[in-house]
Amino acid sequence: MKELTFIIDTATGALTVEGLSVSEWDAQQGGKLMTKPVRVDCARPVNVPPLVAQTKHLPADEPRLRVHRVYHGSVVEGFGRRSVLQVQGCNLACAGCNSVSTHAFNGGVLLSIGEAAELLLDPTGEPRDGVTVLGGEPFLQPDGLAALLRELKSRRQHITLYSGFTLEELRARSESSVHLALTFADVLIDGRYVAAKSTNAKEWRGSSNQRIVHLNAKV
Repeated sequence: MKELTFIIDTATGALTVEGLSVSEWDAQQGGKLMTKPVRVDCARPVNVPPLVAQTKHLPADEPRLRVHRVYHGSVVEGFGRRSVLQVQGCNLACAGCNSVSTHAFNGGVLLSIGEAAELLLDPTGEPRDGVTVLGGEPFLQPDGLAALLRELKSRRQHITLYSGFTLEELRARSESSVHLALTFADVLIDGRYVAAKSTNAKEWRGSSNQRIVHLNAKV
């Protein structure tokens, strides 16, 4: 039996159903109960364009992140209602990835950590239960990632972090910023996307091999 998850955004009243395709929903309720549904995928928000590049110069020693987009009100990328930052750049090449537009390392917009935090914590995202950082692949920018998570944790944000690397792979990395970033995260959702395991992947995950790891941030 297929497992379904029904999520109601208490701020907007919008209903999200995880575990059904649009065609399956139409077949089951025949369009009689609700308006036409819209497909929503992890890291593929509805009608949220990428950030627009602006010409600017950041100091060479200032931490920064290359960012694809920022969006608010997500109920499928971690507990509750969340603001999400999607980093730019990934070389894992998971077949069937929903976010191929985030793969190029020269795409997106280069932001200072302060700018990224302000976009994530914009009042338009309230009410907010926390923030989520996903990709692209966040741990391919470990210095900027650690700096952003430190800033968000200083503002008492619950942090969910996605990575195509497993926790074991990350802990085996030599960069201190990788380990620092993990200390600031409350939840890590890890592992590569595997299209053959995408059916019944369950809440917050793209494929069933991915894990929800509670890190219990110590800061």
